[in-house]
Amino acid sequence: MRYDIHREWFRSPRGRSVLVYVRESTNDHNTAQSCLNEDEYRTRDLHLTGLAVDIGGFLGTVALALLIDNPNLRVILVEPIPENLDMIRRNLSVNGVADRATVIAGAAGRSGDLVTIAYAFQGEENELHHAFVGNAVVADATFEHKEVAYPALGLEDLTDGEIAYLKIDCEGGEWGFLTSPGLERIARIEGEYHPVLLPDGTTGSRERLEALLSPTHIVSYPDPDGWGFTAIRR
Repeated sequence: MRYDIHREWFRSPRGRSVLVYVRESTNDHNTAQSCLNEDEYRTRDLHLTGLAVDIGGFLGTVALALLIDNPNLRVILVEPIPENLDMIRRNLSVNGVADRATVIAGAAGRSGDLVTIAYAFQGEENELHHAFVGNAVVADATFEHKEVAYPALGLEDLTDGEIAYLKIDCEGGEWGFLTSPGLERIARIEGEYHPVLLPDGTTGSRERLEALLSPTHIVSYPDPDGWGFTAIRR
């Protein structure tokens, strides 16, 4: 299916103008609105320097928020879907911040595992609307779709230095990634956890998230009923 692309203006969390390429008839507009104008990942009051990491880059809108509002910050973006990688590069370039971003084609997980990402499901309206949201864990792959596969990237594959901010929203890939050694190098994590069935037969949960993060971070939940979380280094 062909998706037309156009440009729209948004605002960064601190009110700066951001131009974003979006695909019509998809959730691109909603995602850009949420990440930028609505500050879904809670960057507005953070004044960051050094390095940030964006796992699940999608359009690059979280990276744009970080880079445009924090001129002394660099960002590594990880994104598995080829069509999204093209959108990320366009959006970084049109906003003049590509020189402070490193874009990696890959998928988050436990380092070295093979990860298959399914996307572009050709089903009902909901599937078409979310065509470019990749899923690391797929319960029903009966609809026609696309797949890409990568050796998973853990934290140790991205950097061995300090990380001021990590955003992670990768539809199930977070469970493997958060087993990475070196989580104590991350000052702040903002993300979503997903209650998906895991390879050991258990389901992702808040209890599992806290078991992974509580040795190094204090975990809280901005929306008590949602999947979002904040983890601040102890």
